[in-house]
Amino acid sequence: MKRLLWTLLLLPTLAAADEVFLKGAGSISGRIVEQTGDTVTVDVGAGQISVPMANVEKITKGKTALDEYDARAARLKPEDVDGWKSLGNWAAGQGLSSQARAAFEKVLTVAPNDLEARDALGYVRVEGKWLTEEEGYRAKGYVRYNGEWMTPAEVQLVKADEAADQATRERERKENEAAAAASQKEYEAHREAERARAEDDDWIENTGDYPVYWGGSYGYGLTYWPSTPVVPNRPARPAHLPARPVSPRR
Repeated sequence: MKRLLWTLLLLPTLAAADEVFLKGAGSISGRIVEQTGDTVTVDVGAGQISVPMANVEKITKGKTALDEYDARAARLKPEDVDGWKSLGNWAAGQGLSSQARAAFEKVLTVAPNDLEARDALGYVRVEGKWLTEEEGYRAKGYVRYNGEWMTPAEVQLVKADEAADQATRERERKENEAAAAASQKEYEAHREAERARAEDDDWIENTGDYPVYWGGSYGYGLTYWPSTPVVPNRPARPAHLPARPVSPRR
């Protein structure tokens, strides 16, 4: 059905077809096969589309390519191979894939080995037998993987590549998580240092004590200057600061 699929992709607008105009969403061209108070169903050749009447703005009717196909098919005799092939090609050109298939299948009932009809329907000849595309690939040892036909060896290579890609993505994910954790830890340490400095500034502002180092015959140590007496309601010394040492006698 490769040929039919390509023509479906190039589906033209049907001339003088039934036209269902949608509210703010374009229109659908084809043949109306059913219309009720709730829905309208349109055969567009490649299938049928049903639309709620609530979404329909208006409907105009006309002769469609489907009507033309039915008229042409009615004039053909079952044994008219050329006529059915011609109709099948015309239907494919109109985007009527279902009708094109039906016409070529009519050909095969009379001429089972007709190459044009077999090709249009996607058949391949393997060891003297006509097989569908899928049957032909499987007969040759191919398997379908990710929507494509491959040999088993090709499938193994693809799977190996996929596994390698997955491993790479997993490694990168872990590296990114580790980097994010390290960055968060560094950020939290910075915030803690900022908080400690803010506590120092508050302590100095409220007590007048400045941490200084002193030295001499008594050794070195941390004290505060000036050494102010205990003041009522003085704020508690930050926990990270050492207890105030006793100033040495001179």
